Amino acid sequence: MALATIADIVPLTGENRILVRHGLKLLNQTRWPGLAALIGVSGLEGREIRAGQVGFILAPRLNAAGRVGDAMEGLELLLTDDPGLATRLAERLERMNVERQALDQRILDEALAQVEGERDPAQDTGLVLASDKWHPGVVGIVASRVVERYGRPTFLVALDGEIGKGSGRSISRFDLHHALTQCGDLLERFGGHHMAAGVTVRRDRLDAFRERFAAVARAELAEEDLGPEQRIDLVVGLAEVTDDLEKLCRWLEPCGMGNPGPVFGVRNVELSGARRVGTAHLKGTLVRDGARLAAIGFGWADRYPWSAARTPALDVAFRLEQNEWNGATSLQARMVALGPAGS
Repeated sequence: MALATIADIVPLTGENRILVRHGLKLLNQTRWPGLAALIGVSGLEGREIRAGQVGFILAPRLNAAGRVGDAMEGLELLLTDDPGLATRLAERLERMNVERQALDQRILDEALAQVEGERDPAQDTGLVLASDKWHPGVVGIVASRVVERYGRPTFLVALDGEIGKGSGRSISRFDLHHALTQCGDLLERFGGHHMAAGVTVRRDRLDAFRERFAAVARAELAEEDLGPEQRIDLVVGLAEVTDDLEKLCRWLEPCGMGNPGPVFGVRNVELSGARRVGTAHLKGTLVRDGARLAAIGFGWADRYPWSAARTPALDVAFRLEQNEWNGATSLQARMVALGPAGS
């Protein structure tokens, strides 16, 4: 139940929080072959599994089966009592997740190219992007990343013949499902809630849907409502970021939807040794007045000013975590936003 609650992004409040808190204790001691195999292929064996590890590591691997393969394989993994079969299924899910990640990145690159080349993010309050090349199983994930970039409600539609299946994500100030009720005559079907929704639309009605959705968004959102959202709970000095602070944060667990973990901000810092990790990630060390903190930003490599003549002073928002690598544990900032100092 803990895994499903986190994976389905159910608010971690009230009784849900209690169930997840105790469920995570059981998950860390699981003897179920399927869960044990999934934990093993995910690189989490011997490590403490918290809500974040479920949401960002275990759940995507289970979901990968339904996105690029057969969802029954994920169910079979959870139900089997055969350790050998569990290992084979977990390894297959791992391969599917790698395939899903590659699809995500390709579709994201194409979606961003559409926005920059064909749309005007300064004018398009609501975005509807579409392509015959996109996989319907991953467009929702990519829509979330487009929203993170532009701070606008966004639909991505995967076209197949005369029909398109789309998935949308929103910002907190815009009710996506309510907006779709004003576009219902243009859609074959739709469903969802405030922050996420799905649609089926005919190709010959796609442009009309795009225009109507943008008009609804323009009517309901002011300019100050737009742009990436990022709350900061506490601005701290870099020297104040210690292991003791990270331990205090753990008392707030489990964190997730409805009970977000604390976000800290540091001002006027340097990202020393900035470098790409993989194709999309940014890694370096935050430095100010002799204080240093390792930092990583997942998917942030293309947002750093690599062309600057010198390392710029930055304001950075981050979550604090312990990074485990090769048996060693060290304090790390997981960056969630960065910009020029004073921005």
